[in-house]
This record gives sequence, C-alpha cells and structure tokens, in this order.
Amino acid sequence: MSADQIDAWRASPGTDSCRFIVGKTKAFWLYRRTWVDSRRYVSVRLHCKLFSLRGGSLPVATFAAVRSALDALRLHPQNHGWLGLYEVLESRFAAEAAEGDGPLHRIIRECDEKRPNLSTSHLVTLLCIAVKGLYGDWRESPVFDGRVSLAEKSDLLATTLTKDEKVVKDQVLTRQNSFSSARRFLVPQVLISYFARRHDMPVRLADLGTGAGLMPRQLGSRTNFDRFAPDLTWDGWKPEFVDVPYELRWGVDRPPVEDRSWIRQCYGPSGYYDERYAELDWAFDQPDVKAAAMTSSALDLLEPDSITEFIGAHEFNVVTCSFVLYQYSEDDRRAVAKAVANALPEPGLFVSFEPAGDLYTPGGSIRIYLPGNPMPVEFGQASDGHCMGHVHAGRDYDDFRDRYL
Repeated sequence: MSADQIDAWRASPGTDSCRFIVGKTKAFWLYRRTWVDSRRYVSVRLHCKLFSLRGGSLPVATFAAVRSALDALRLHPQNHGWLGLYEVLESRFAAEAAEGDGPLHRIIRECDEKRPNLSTSHLVTLLCIAVKGLYGDWRESPVFDGRVSLAEKSDLLATTLTKDEKVVKDQVLTRQNSFSSARRFLVPQVLISYFARRHDMPVRLADLGTGAGLMPRQLGSRTNFDRFAPDLTWDGWKPEFVDVPYELRWGVDRPPVEDRSWIRQCYGPSGYYDERYAELDWAFDQPDVKAAAMTSSALDLLEPDSITEFIGAHEFNVVTCSFVLYQYSEDDRRAVAKAVANALPEPGLFVSFEPAGDLYTPGGSIRIYLPGNPMPVEFGQASDGHCMGHVHAGRDYDDFRDRYL
C-alpha cells in the first residue's frame, strides 16, 4: 500500500482511525475501523508490513530498524506535528544509505554501542527531538514548513547535520524524551487516592523517571484535578477527587535533570503541543503544586537492585512510573516491574502508565502491580497519552475496582 493510498484511505467515509496491532512476530497490521455503534466496531485488515523493531527480542538496533520505526511513526493516526520531520529523516537515511555513510548513521551506530538498552521507538524520538532543537523556533524554520518540498528540507537538514552532528549525538547519548505533561497525573491520581482511602493508609510515594518532578506534586491537587479531570472519562465510572494524606513524595531519574527548555524541545512542532505546553506552565505555577514538598535524587532504573534497596530504605508503599519504561528493552521493563513488586509492602501499589504499542499506537496502557507479584493487572487503556478522551476497561478493570478501589 502506497503513501497516497493510505492518505486516501484515511480520508474515506466511515473510517474512525488506523492503528497498528503489535504481534509477537513484530508484524504491524493496518486496520480500517468502522463503528457500528458507540461501543462496537468492525475492523478490516488492510495492510501488513514486517518491521525489525527492537523491543526486547531483537538485541541489536539496525539502521533498517530505525527506518522502519520512522515509517511506522509516520503512519500514526494522531499527527501532532512530528510527521513532517519523520519524512525528512527517512529521506536523509535513504540518502546516506546510498552514499554509504553519514551523520545519522554515525550517530545511530555510536548510540547502539553506548546505549544498547534503548528501545527503537525511544531512539527515534530522541533523534527527532535533538534535530528539532537545532532550529530554535520551529515556526521560523523551512524544515518544518509544509510549503517547502521534501527534497529541499532533506538538503537543509543535511547541511545542518554536517555542522551540528556532535550536538545531536550528545543529546541522543545522554538524554531521555521528556513526557512531562499537565494531564498525565490523572490516572495515578484516581488509582492512588481510591486505593489509599480503601486501605486507610497515608501515601509514601516514589515516582520513577520523574523528569521535572511535576506529576508527584500534582497528586492531591484539587485545582489541577478540577481543571483537567472533566476531559477524561472512564468506562462505567466517574471518579471524584479523593483527598488522601501524603507522608512523602520522592522523584528519581537518571541525570541530567530536565528543565523547562528541554521539556519544550521534546514537545512536537504544532499548535496542539503549544496548548499542552501552556497547560504545563499553568500546572507548574499553581500554589498547591508549588507548596507540595518533594525530594529528588538520581537513580538508574537499569539497576534493579538499587530500586529494591531504595524502596525498602524509605518504606514507600506506592510507586509510579509514567511514560518511562517504554524507553528500554522488554527484558529491562520486566526487571523493573519485578524489583518494584517484590519490594512493595502490604498494602502497596505500583501504577505503570506507558505509551500503547511503544508509541506506535495512540494512547497509553495502564498496568498495576501488587506486592510480591510481577504479573501486571491489565487495568485499561487511555485513548490519548495526554489523558484527553476516555479510559477503556482492560481485562482486570472491574475486578480490580471491586477488590481494591
């Protein structure tokens, strides 16, 4: 199926969206989804392409894997500004492949040597973020101008990469994609507050991969909840704000600590992300968020023993991890989940909220882990990663609510 055919399909009547379904063979199936009523739809498989995407079972990131990831991301049904850059990068990779080498290939090669635990989707998004940062305000750059031809954009990027290859490489080797978001606290806010009230317990919170540390401070903020909660509905449930005591809030991440400028660089070049960033500024500036006491420290999530020691030493009973674990291989994700679950006391809770399909599909998957059990509770999926839309019930949604919330 060609790009023109896909674009025509997207615009055809009766089509809600396209999506990729990830199978064990790393096959991505493109579906046409036609709604029968508000809850049921019929899916017709249109297209399949095999991608060599590293996500645990594939040990080595290849240039082909990166290009396949760009191709998959380019077909994502939610285009919030990155699509054009995916196309330009695809064009540059193709040109470098024809030439035998180039800045992008050298960057990917060194990253694969020095950060072998990265998932392909995280590597690609880091590359896009680093490239975006070379151009300052994206509105003033022809590389992000829809009126400029792809060939011209590719040539402009080639010139920039020749000059700034080291800048891009340093960011890809040392940084993480910032997923700080004003709305993403809503999922842990609801689950933690209902769980803590049910078990009559004060919360001692550890936030893994905390970034700028906004989300732990938002928990318990009625101001933030009242503004953003109406935009997120839940299957068969309308969660209310529940005020529970927080004895301790602690955020950990690997250095360097992200600041506002890095967060802005990680937000896409579009009006949609301008709005999300304005919400982020608003959330940071709320008095109850500023007043929330929080401790921060460095911790590498790729060291499970350190996680176990950290949780035990501070007697945390709630752990959160939001849009963080997808950055790493599937083996590393399981190791983190196991370390946290085994370290949690009774009663305890680990809320993991991660991009659906490693960013290749819309939304975010909500998984919960209980003390001593490394197998996830499949609670549900948010239709949008910024928690605007709906939380669809997962396999264990009703059972977990009945027993623990």
